[in-house]
Amino acid sequence: MGGTCWPEHPDFVNDAERTAWQAIKRQLRDGDILLHGLRFTDPHDGEVEIDLLLLMPDLGAAVIEVKGGQITYSEGQVWQIRGDGRHAIDPAEQAAKEVRALQRFLERQPNWSRGYLRAAWLVAFPNTSPPGDLGPRLRRDLIIGADDLDDAAGKVFERLQDPALERWTPRDGWVQTALDHLLGTYDAEVEIQGRAAERLRHADQLTAEQSALLAVIRNVPRFEVTGPAGTGKTWMAMEQARRWAKAGERVALVTYTRGVVESMKRAMADLPAAEQPAWIGTYFQLGAQWDIRATAADDADFWTRRGPEEMLAHASGLANDERFTALVVDEAQDFGDSWWPALLAASTPDVEIAVFRDDEQAVFTERRGRPDVELTSLVLDENLRNASQIVDTFRPLVDTDVRSRSGSGFPIEYVRCSESTVEEITDRVVSELVDERGWLPEHVAVITTQHRHPVQREYEADKDTYWNDLWDSDDVFYSTVAGFKGLERPAVVLMVDGFHDDLDPKNVLYTGMSRARDLLVVVAPPELIEQAGSTKLTKRLNHFERQIPE
Repeated sequence: MGGTCWPEHPDFVNDAERTAWQAIKRQLRDGDILLHGLRFTDPHDGEVEIDLLLLMPDLGAAVIEVKGGQITYSEGQVWQIRGDGRHAIDPAEQAAKEVRALQRFLERQPNWSRGYLRAAWLVAFPNTSPPGDLGPRLRRDLIIGADDLDDAAGKVFERLQDPALERWTPRDGWVQTALDHLLGTYDAEVEIQGRAAERLRHADQLTAEQSALLAVIRNVPRFEVTGPAGTGKTWMAMEQARRWAKAGERVALVTYTRGVVESMKRAMADLPAAEQPAWIGTYFQLGAQWDIRATAADDADFWTRRGPEEMLAHASGLANDERFTALVVDEAQDFGDSWWPALLAASTPDVEIAVFRDDEQAVFTERRGRPDVELTSLVLDENLRNASQIVDTFRPLVDTDVRSRSGSGFPIEYVRCSESTVEEITDRVVSELVDERGWLPEHVAVITTQHRHPVQREYEADKDTYWNDLWDSDDVFYSTVAGFKGLERPAVVLMVDGFHDDLDPKNVLYTGMSRARDLLVVVAPPELIEQAGSTKLTKRLNHFERQIPE
């Protein structure tokens, strides 16, 4: 069994769809593709939606119309009996329209060269076990009933071998070509830019809706929000800091990554003075403000032991009017336990605290610290930022059952290479995106998993200029996974060039993949992907593989 589902976790309309989907999914063969919820605007039949579509490379396509409740046939009519009464339905006609819409859609695509698409329809009644035909149009062999679920895919297989269907010799690659048209493929420049801009507006709107949660917990003085990538934690951190500042608190907004700090400062720069935090920066920048810095001569664990001790000593001597009355900490999974005493010492005893974290993005395994105070726990599980294809790809790397709400982006791409050519192939992918496929340079980030890319090394000496280029430059931006945590770009090329010995490859890959909002291209030797220990990830990437000759 080795088929593919899209999306992997659909947003089902009802339990009947879920039951039929799960039954067929369990029985997929290698190469079979199961899709959910495809919508068409057909020139003849108007708005049409296919509940389930099964593509079998050797046989053709099967449209499956799903109906819940009890299904009966009387008075020359098919009836659906639900809690709200009895309703006349015509699932056979619905399914037939869906087949016609699918065939017409593909056949009118200019570059569809596969000829006639062999397609058939069935209906699924997961709550009904028909004893026989349900009228002249619904022969029993066209129905997947409750007692057929254990062999649902087998029923489809038999249907597509029906000699009554027109004969058809499948051409190699027809399934992938169909998917390119149904799910999207490389777009023209104006379409890419328009789709990226529209998805950003949609993601920002969804993220702003998180303010409703902050309103619910407005009387909770100390809380911790956990959630996977894309759930809007950084936006919520900024919004909570703004609300507390507006309420008269002296707020410290602290995070780990310099890039996130610059992003926060820019996002909050136009707020009224009364709504701006008293301080925004990294833990290290707070130390520098207190003249506490690591030097080249310091031992490697300066920020594990001696640095935090010096910061604690300084914070303990602050005057009352210098202390913070509210702490907002983003990327808290990268804070060490030894960091928190200084932050608390720099605050008033009744300080309000908001902590935002995703421990599966912790690329420093020795940290993941927490303050020694009681925090009310809140959990986010809806991804609002990453395209559904990206979420479904990194899903095997996380334990959280995250739901994607950000909509569809561009197909995932996996470019297999050797360890010796990963940098060269990455550069060729970037050139292709920008020079041939219509992506703007400022939409693209190259993120490496271990070593800095040579372009990054060239201009990273001036840290201020380096981070300003992320927003002000029209160039491709280069960073490591650790440096790009908490940030995003529409298109990310993840260059898998190895892993540091003290880091979990699974967390590094998850963090890197989740930096892409619309398009993710993974350039990697297969043996490095396998280090993440996920056969599902390897299988998914292999499905999206495309060749760039070395």
